[in-house]
Amino acid sequence: MTVLRGPDPSVAGSPAETPRQHAHIGADGAAGVVLALGGGFSRGFAHLGVIEVLQQECIPITGIVGTSIGSLLGTAFADGIPIHELCELGRRVNVRDFIRFRRSQPQAQSNDRLGQFVRESFHSSRVEELTIPTAIVTTDIDSCGPYVFTRGPLDVAIRASCAFPGLFEPVEYEGRTLADGCIVAPVPTVAAARMNLGCVLGVAVNSGVGTASFASSTAPTSKQLLEVSRRRESSPSWTRKADLILEPEVQQIGWSDFSRVDEAHAAGAKAMRCALPYLRELLALRSKPLPAAGILDQFENRMAS
Repeated sequence: MTVLRGPDPSVAGSPAETPRQHAHIGADGAAGVVLALGGGFSRGFAHLGVIEVLQQECIPITGIVGTSIGSLLGTAFADGIPIHELCELGRRVNVRDFIRFRRSQPQAQSNDRLGQFVRESFHSSRVEELTIPTAIVTTDIDSCGPYVFTRGPLDVAIRASCAFPGLFEPVEYEGRTLADGCIVAPVPTVAAARMNLGCVLGVAVNSGVGTASFASSTAPTSKQLLEVSRRRESSPSWTRKADLILEPEVQQIGWSDFSRVDEAHAAGAKAMRCALPYLRELLALRSKPLPAAGILDQFENRMAS
């Protein structure tokens, strides 16, 4: 069953206060959506179904924040690569093209093949060159906190965001050691909210997929990071920063089963279509100007936070 949720009411306040009113307006005057796309390997192709429905309904996408597979697919869309081409690419993916384990070398491997794919397939080479404002979330291993790319090389940012512990080696960048963003941000709604570009729509495709399978073979640092990830999943504070959360029905798809890309895509589209009435209501509220008192309250709240 598709799950549709608004933010945690214990944190967001009353229903009337839930939609953050600092809206960003699209070219046609409509309030826009900032997508927060979570990690989940092959299940992440549900993100493309969500995006496709938003396009069909002419709902502006004013920002994209991605973690892991969400960073790859979200950035590809922001770079102008058509959804049907991304789905076709997904159907041709063989995980072993990117992961080459050898019995003599059972440790994690470099994911530079992913970087090579980005360099060869994307039009843009840097995050700030994308046509839609985009952020890519990674995990800083030293601090166990997020490191968010809003500028810098696309190939490095995506490689880092997809460097799942136990599968891939961390990525070194400007003195930092970076790993998969879903460790600290299973669905990157916090970074999306900080963009302040519109309604935050989180898409969760089960970011914890694969964790149990890899935990037994990971290095001590990787195990520590996975434990951080599990703690965050058990208390998902990221839900508090979203105006709307979609959970497409993709749990039946194996983490590496790219033969079911079309099924994941359809599940994302179905979840988005079910959520359209609620999303339109949120966007309509955002399009209304705040009274003077409301603007003052927002200013005071921002100063206090």
